[in-house]
Amino acid sequence: MSAYENVLAWPLIVGSNIVSARRALSLLSETPGLELQTTCSAFDAVIVPATIGSDLLVLADRRGQSLFPLPSLVHKSGEKVLLVAPGTAGPLLGVASVRVETGPGGRIPLPPSGGARWDTWPWAITEPKPVALTDGISLLPLLRTAMANTRTR
Repeated sequence: MSAYENVLAWPLIVGSNIVSARRALSLLSETPGLELQTTCSAFDAVIVPATIGSDLLVLADRRGQSLFPLPSLVHKSGEKVLLVAPGTAGPLLGVASVRVETGPGGRIPLPPSGGARWDTWPWAITEPKPVALTDGISLLPLLRTAMANTRTR
């Protein structure tokens, strides 16, 4: 929780209220089913089915250093959420099986609530700082390959 607030400076939202990390922890412990959310102001969220997201992450890893690490989380709904630089996921709008949340009006659920968990954290483990986010357009060729791989299975 403190990483969301102190490292990333993301607003923490429970219900319709912005709360502190301490208050979010308290509310989640009092009511375990509550969902913790944040806005998509600091990033664009690219939401895809889990199988496509997993394939895309493998493809991104194989590309080596040409992409920054791609923060991602898994929802219990069977979706992967990939975080890219803010304002860069527009070219992915309209691609089949892809949803994009962006800007202050966009929201995503955050771990540890709602069965969500991080695959790749959006902060550096070695020193507390946000990771650099890749440009959303760079996901397009990986996304197309991952979608083709999923269709051929």
